[in-house]
Amino acid sequence: MYHEGPRPRGPVVPAGGAGVFEDADVDRDGRLLVRCQDVPEELADLSRPECLAAVLRHLKDAAGVRGIVLVHDRERSYGPRAMAALDALLAAARLLEQFAQRAPAPEFPGFTAKEVEAVCGKCELRPATLFARLRDRALADPAAFLAALRDAAAAIEAYDQEGCGACVAASAQDLRILVEEMSRGEGA
Repeated sequence: MYHEGPRPRGPVVPAGGAGVFEDADVDRDGRLLVRCQDVPEELADLSRPECLAAVLRHLKDAAGVRGIVLVHDRERSYGPRAMAALDALLAAARLLEQFAQRAPAPEFPGFTAKEVEAVCGKCELRPATLFARLRDRALADPAAFLAALRDAAAAIEAYDQEGCGACVAASAQDLRILVEEMSRGEGA
């Protein structure tokens, strides 16, 4: 049988992953309980992107969570250190969401608004495109997020399209703010 692309190295979330990791609630001790019986036990681990993304989705909507318990045949508990890291990821994602709302600031004299929108709409460095992509990466795979952040910084530094200077400079400033905020979180 022919397989296109690399084969998965381990178990994967079952096809139609809707509902996987979705059975969750916060107990009276402030722990987010995520029932993971529908997946192989090795996937019930915050080091797995599918699990991490689901837990982050739950945390976005929950207040006062002090720990996480992944419930399978065995329970995996995560305490204050894990919560600090997850809270930092969520804070970065919220900041990236704010940056994504910034309108582009092109300077194309002689262009109509429609022409400007056509040019900016295709730009990979457009705030809505760049920062939404970084936010999604942060919430799905933090290691890939760091690589994407480096790539974005390099792309911004190398970008020299005439008329885009103010917009690119604002995005560079946004990235500096993000890195500064993330660095503050490390020190806490």
